[in-house]
Amino acid sequence: MKKIKLLTLVLCMSVLSFSNTVNAQIDATISPIGLLFGNFDGGVDFGISENMSVEVGLGLQFGNNNITGDTDYKYFGLPINVFGKYYLNPNNGADKFYVGAFAKFVTRSYSIDGDNSNNYAEYSNTRFGVGFGLGYKIVSNGGFVFDINFGAGRAFVDKNKFSDGDESVSIELPGLMVTGKLGIGYRFGGGSRLSK
Repeated sequence: MKKIKLLTLVLCMSVLSFSNTVNAQIDATISPIGLLFGNFDGGVDFGISENMSVEVGLGLQFGNNNITGDTDYKYFGLPINVFGKYYLNPNNGADKFYVGAFAKFVTRSYSIDGDNSNNYAEYSNTRFGVGFGLGYKIVSNGGFVFDINFGAGRAFVDKNKFSDGDESVSIELPGLMVTGKLGIGYRFGGGSRLSK
């Protein structure tokens, strides 16, 4: 819970610091689907011009669950995503259909720990990759933002390790790197249009 509060504070401070800049336009969004599962995935999209923006996304995903009464399941994930967007025909500045490029780093760990020593397993995954994507952003006159995107590319760093307590094994996964977003939020600053 402390991590979520810290992450929220950092995102809010980022929004406030950039909103003091002349003509700054910032779209802050969160994933409602992630919130349903107790995960936080948010993004701050900084408008650079009428046709361009850069979004920084950060997630905090974790779980700690007692599965059968004698087995604990733990999960932690930290995805970081930077997505440069070019808007083809914006109406309100940095909105409507866009294409772009992304860079993504993610680290995850899973563990199952039971009372029986044979009931232990751990998996860790660290990936970094780049790719291309497309999306669509709707901005209402009141500042409400709806943003959906998808991208695919290649993972250049891909470390996967599985351990069952007795031995560790490196796992080879396909080099495909994907990213996606369904976010809702609010636009701060910038008026209805950015200066060209």
